[in-house]
Amino acid sequence: MEKIQERCKRDLKIQFLNGGLANQAFQYIFARYYELSHPGECMYMDDSYFALHTVHNGYELEKVFGIRPHMLSSCFDEAVWNAVLEGRKQGKSVPQIFCENQIEIQMITEAGNYSDFNPFEGEIFRIPNKGYYPEILDVSGNIYYHGYWINKSWFERYPDVFLREFTFPEITDEKNRGYLRQIEASSSVCVHVRRGDYVTLGWNLDMETYRQGMEIFVRQVPGPWHLFVFSDDIPWCRLHEQELGFGGFADITYVEGNMHGKNYLDLQLMTRCKAMIVSNSAFSYLAALLNPNRAYTLNLSDRIL
Repeated sequence: MEKIQERCKRDLKIQFLNGGLANQAFQYIFARYYELSHPGECMYMDDSYFALHTVHNGYELEKVFGIRPHMLSSCFDEAVWNAVLEGRKQGKSVPQIFCENQIEIQMITEAGNYSDFNPFEGEIFRIPNKGYYPEILDVSGNIYYHGYWINKSWFERYPDVFLREFTFPEITDEKNRGYLRQIEASSSVCVHVRRGDYVTLGWNLDMETYRQGMEIFVRQVPGPWHLFVFSDDIPWCRLHEQELGFGGFADITYVEGNMHGKNYLDLQLMTRCKAMIVSNSAFSYLAALLNPNRAYTLNLSDRIL
């Protein structure tokens, strides 16, 4: 491991990389924020997880947006990186592997159970979840940042940069081109209903929250709005249309067919809507940030209008 020790003689900043497209995007935004606010410096994305797992759709930022951040694997030659991956296969985290090789490193983590992905016996600093604390980027030494950093402030300091980097490819299939034409030709408002693992984990918003949100929207912004419903469980949304409050809209379109690696198309279509009803998922929140032309936004998570 001498080459790891040699590489880490100067400050090395590493960001945890995990999750689906939206979580990857927020992790990248955090790392890119560091680089933009510290000219000449790099923050490396820990790509060890995706080197060993194919959860969600794998690493998607390059496939969808052409984004190629600095990856941790690029710091080392193949033999050393393979040694790191062997340690990861044994359940060790990258910072733990570093510590076991006499490399000093600290972890800065959002509040939560970091040990599921990055068990670490070294020095750990915990900060409140989803907060904006840019001072953590000024800590010297080797630092491993564990978090998703889902806060608009990381995005809003450099919006032009991020909007340029998060450029979607052209929509080419006729079904989604049809959805896009509808969205652009109408007073379109979108809502994203996250189900799937959120239901299992108990993170999903209840139907009453959606119903109240729909009523607030219709009351605050009257008009013949066309509601576009996005979800990983469209049949459930159709079944509970009235309980979710969708019946108060003049028109409803359920956007279907963008599963299994094509969910970025849902994200892309949401960014073209004229108003947004944002749920508590990172996917929904990212869509709002990437839609600078939205005229009205309702956040169901905290009722901020």
